[in-house]
Amino acid sequence: MSIALYRLRLYWDGHHGAVRNGDDTRILVEPPVLPGAETAANLEEIDYAPEVDVAQVREREGDWRQMTAEEVAAAEALLASLGQPQWPRERAA
Repeated sequence: MSIALYRLRLYWDGHHGAVRNGDDTRILVEPPVLPGAETAANLEEIDYAPEVDVAQVREREGDWRQMTAEEVAAAEALLASLGQPQWPRERAA
């Protein structure tokens, strides 16, 4: 599923990923932090695209499962924070 197809998207495959909110897209080179999600430290993969009802995670020792309400809220908070100062902007050399 392409990151460019959706206005809201969070994707992490265990090695890299991306987060997008509207026209603001950031490439992830380390796992995203889902603030407040109890299981966040155990998540190996995340696939969140609410526009098409995709909300799945995979923990280190498990199969894919639906995200809990807590995990969805944390993903929404992460997406909402995308324009904030903690997200550095890439600068052209």
